[in-house]
Parts: sequence; C-alpha cells; structure tokens
Amino acid sequence: MLKNLQLILLAVLVMVGVGCSSLPVSVGGSKEVVVLDIGHFIGGEGASTPGLVNGKRISECSFWYQYSYYVKKVVESAGYTCVVTNRGNAPTKEPLLSHARRAGVIHLKHPDKNAARYPSKYHPDRVASGMVSADYAIWRKASCIVFLHHNSSGGWTNGASPSMIICNKFNGKPLADTLARTLENEVLNHGMPNGGRGCSTVVRCVDADRAAGWLNACDDSGIPAAVIEAAFLNNRGHAAYLAVDANARKYAESIGHGIVRYMRSGALPQPRHIREDENKPDQGSFGYAAESRRLNVPGAKRLVH
Repeated sequence: MLKNLQLILLAVLVMVGVGCSSLPVSVGGSKEVVVLDIGHFIGGEGASTPGLVNGKRISECSFWYQYSYYVKKVVESAGYTCVVTNRGNAPTKEPLLSHARRAGVIHLKHPDKNAARYPSKYHPDRVASGMVSADYAIWRKASCIVFLHHNSSGGWTNGASPSMIICNKFNGKPLADTLARTLENEVLNHGMPNGGRGCSTVVRCVDADRAAGWLNACDDSGIPAAVIEAAFLNNRGHAAYLAVDANARKYAESIGHGIVRYMRSGALPQPRHIREDENKPDQGSFGYAAESRRLNVPGAKRLVH
C-alpha cells in the first residue's frame, strides 16, 4: 500500500510539473535589476499643469515621488530587484518626504542647476544634464532603466497629445515598444482620453538633444533605456485623469506591467554599443563638441576637430 501511495504521489508531481511548464517564467529573478529614475528634482520640478486640476497642481517631479512606488511594486512582484533614484537632494517636507521613504528613493544628490551638463563617469565623452542617474544604472549593471517623466507642449490644450516613449538607439527600441503598446492597451483611450491617438517610440542619439547624452551612455554600456513622455500635463484630459488617485495608480502600474513584459520577453541581455572607430565621433556625438570643449572633458578631445 505504501508503494502505491508513492506511485500516486510521483504521478501528481509529474502532472504539476507539466501544468506549471506553461506559466510565464521570470528571466532573471531577483538578480535582474531595474532602475526607475524620477525625472527632475526638488527645486527643479519639470513640467507642471498651468493651473489647478481638481483642486491641485501637478508637477512631474512631485507626481513621480508619489507614484513611482506603484511602478516599483509591480516590478518587484514579478521577482525583479527594482531601485528608484533621483538626481537631486532628498525632500525635507511632507508629503514628499513620506513618498520618498515609501518608494525607497536613492537620492544621488547631484541636481543639475542652471541646466548644467556633466560627463558620464564611465563614458566621459557623453555629456548631459541628469547624467548621474544613467551612471548609477551603469554602476548597478541594470537590465534596463526607465526615466519617469511627463511632457508638455504648446498650450493648455483639449485635443490629443503626441504621447511618446523616447529610447536609446542601439538597445532601447524593444523596451520602448513594449511600454508604448502596454500604455495603449491599458491606459491611453482606456480612461485617459487621447483622441484615438496611440503612443509612438522616438529614438534620440544626437547628444545635443535633450536626454540623448544619458541614453547614449546607457547604449555604450549595453543598457536598454527609455524615457516616459506619454502623459502631457498641459493637456486638460490627461491632467484631469492623473489628478484622480486611482487613475494615477493605474497609469503607474501600467508602466510597471510594460517593464515586466519586456523583462520576460527574452530580449535580454543587450550588447554594448561599440564604435567602429574610437578616434572619430559616432552618430550620437556630433553637435556637442563645443560643450565638451567648454567643460574640458578629457575623453571628449577626440570629438574636437
């Protein structure tokens, strides 16, 4: 009888194993690190609504202090390590202080005041504001980094806005596409009005452009990077949607879902961007040689001709 019980138990174990084999499996488990970076910093809030929306004014920095926790929660629930960073100093006042503690924000204490630009520690011919956040992701050997931002364009508008995910040229497109499709399926025109318009993906690689310096530094280290610019704070419909707490959580969680789908897609790992000729600038280098010369960046001397 004992032998029969052992056979039955073995059969059950085999059936369970077969049944579980069809479930999605996390590619890297807790060893895979995802970095979320809160855009801008305390004292340099970035985009904001032109006026009160449902009784409050929303800025991109304060919004993500509050809601980055929900992105992180989704990513960590899938079995990945998730770190939230911000380039500035830690907040000292409520409610941002509590939001920062809840999300476990790591403050890099390097706000780029007066639009100052800095070279990457790892790729010194890459120069940009906000570079310290990309350098942190490179130091952590992150599987990907997602910069949490909002956009604003034109005036205080009623129509559809050009929602987009910006990414690095050599590694970021699969990540950006996955984030864009997830936001379309879960949020854009599914509660957040966008006039039927979807979410595009935009590659930036000329270092003189905003954000391209960080993105290229990530490319040079083989890290997929994406900047979220899918919600416009000067779009009445977007702002009204995000002013409702449940909606803001849904928006943040949707970004988390996109990250998890990318991590499980099999697109990892990504190769480093290797330049064909180390003595010449590549596609992303032209346009900021003067900036590099002004900063006297040692590794950028090859860009000055």
